Amino acid sequence: MARTETDSTVASSMSGGASRSRRWKRAAAVTVSGTLLAAAAPLLMASPAQAWSSDCQQYLRNKGYNVPIGGKAYKSCNYAEDWYTDPDPEVVWLFYCRAGLEDLGVKHSYAVTACKKGANLL
Repeated sequence: MARTETDSTVASSMSGGASRSRRWKRAAAVTVSGTLLAAAAPLLMASPAQAWSSDCQQYLRNKGYNVPIGGKAYKSCNYAEDWYTDPDPEVVWLFYCRAGLEDLGVKHSYAVTACKKGANLL
């Protein structure tokens, strides 16, 4: 059967539609990817040191100690974090962390481990 002009017009409009559909899908994928990246950016850019101090605190909570936000144990865990961000040999941040936790009644071995977690050493 011979092909008519109408058949070729229909065929070209179908391929144009498929092309537009692919472009639309690609644009949608780029938009979705950009949105996901924008949503994840604060998580990716967050200071990892904050996570380390919270690792120290969470370790102590898991061992049964009360570690309220802003309390003395929280402050001691932040000393360990300071060791990582400013490892000045003159300042003994890990000692301050351990001593602060032990003054609160934390067992020595738990205090050492918690401070190491807070300094990202474990």
